[in-house]
Amino acid sequence: MTTRAWLRRHIRAVAASLGLLLALLALAVALSWHFSSSVLVPDHSSYSEKVAIEAVSQGRITLSRSETSERPGYYGLVWQAGHAIIGPIERVDAETVTRRLTSVRGYLVPGTEAGFESNVYTGNPYEARGLPYQSLDVPDPLGPMPAWLIPSTHARSSISHTWAIVVHGHNDSREVGLRIAPTLHHAGLPSLLISYRNDLGAPDSPDGLGHLGETEWQDLAAAARYAVRHGAGHLILVGYSMGGALIGQFMQRSSLVDRVTGLVLDAPALDWKSIFEFNAEQMGLPDFFALPVEWTIDARIDPDWSSLDALRHPGSFQLPVLLFHGIDDSIVPIGASDVFAEKLGKWATYYRVPDADHTQEWNVDPQQYDRRLSHFLLQLAPFAKRQAHLETERARPHRSGSNE
Repeated sequence: MTTRAWLRRHIRAVAASLGLLLALLALAVALSWHFSSSVLVPDHSSYSEKVAIEAVSQGRITLSRSETSERPGYYGLVWQAGHAIIGPIERVDAETVTRRLTSVRGYLVPGTEAGFESNVYTGNPYEARGLPYQSLDVPDPLGPMPAWLIPSTHARSSISHTWAIVVHGHNDSREVGLRIAPTLHHAGLPSLLISYRNDLGAPDSPDGLGHLGETEWQDLAAAARYAVRHGAGHLILVGYSMGGALIGQFMQRSSLVDRVTGLVLDAPALDWKSIFEFNAEQMGLPDFFALPVEWTIDARIDPDWSSLDALRHPGSFQLPVLLFHGIDDSIVPIGASDVFAEKLGKWATYYRVPDADHTQEWNVDPQQYDRRLSHFLLQLAPFAKRQAHLETERARPHRSGSNE
């Protein structure tokens, strides 16, 4: 082979290698952009896990057997122009699962394309749970944020001047709070189920992107100011998934943090980097595949990763915290909650819930979840009183000298 022929072959080999490298780089950039968009770009299209309907009878539904259809507890069943509530399992055979069926709205027959949802209830608080409520707009720097206010019961309560503010997760809605709304109501708490930027019906963020809670917490702060202006002496913050990230930012940044007497966190997004690594592993990839996604998010919104990692800021959570996390969570790793509860020590009451996927801790056993929540709320009353006493003491004029 002549030198010239060898050189041509070598150049072709190098060009092919560079072409492959560039193709792989382009693929990595495209995938990183795609996965970063799933976190940053609002998406309000309906999502649910598909189930196959085999038979429907009075109060019963038979589904094809799958991991989804075999989950214990209560779930929403949604289809085009219809909704129902699926209850506990009554019979399982080799191919099907039969469950209770209630609250059917719409036409439901075998073969209907339907989906399983964690949000059991739809509609407003009265339609869904029979609770009185008021629709209102919370004043916010970006514009009015829609919310539902469910008033307290008239029964006397030692925490009657404490409001609960319920914060939903990424691409979810206020309806997530309808599961626990009766428990909060019966505890004597006015409850504010809020929206935040980029929600349906709410103002968009200035750049149209989500910011992992780093800007959205300001909408929670606006809701807290509304509650205080309307009689709330103290606040209990309830956060699902990314709602936990908003609460984490509020606890670090808000001037109203002293008003907070307790937190309820359900599968909270405590550390976004661990979430990205976990989801890479869920797809069968090494966890370092999360790095290009993080770099892309850096380029798009420039987040403060340290601030967004609640595990680095346990001092911001020195108050009673009720923490739930499903052992089978496929989106937010339970390991972060394990570490968080360990760091909080005596402040945390932590329940690792078997058979629960993401934010399904209530679904698998509503009665037990509500009992645990009710017990926690009762325990907050003495803490709220102590906090009020300390605030009163701090507000008194300081006296010094011997003329006392």
